[in-house]
Amino acid sequence: MTGLPVAGGDGTLEDRFGTGTASAGRGIVRAKTGTLTGVTALAGVVTTADGRLLVFATMSNGRSPADVRPRLDTFAATLGACGCR
Repeated sequence: MTGLPVAGGDGTLEDRFGTGTASAGRGIVRAKTGTLTGVTALAGVVTTADGRLLVFATMSNGRSPADVRPRLDTFAATLGACGCR
């Protein structure tokens, strides 16, 4: 896990998770990005509000990466707000 980029901190996530609801993921999401023609993905881990570690994988097909990336970031950040205990 320590090798995964940190949202808003370094690597391929350095310039992401900076605006809107996705900004809640800064520092708590660690993930790997992936982009092919017409495919955008984000997979990694997020620490929830109650301290649990969740694993997630998301992928979009047939949409522009510029449209999809903010949505995937928001999804991962929203997971971090989960507090189920």
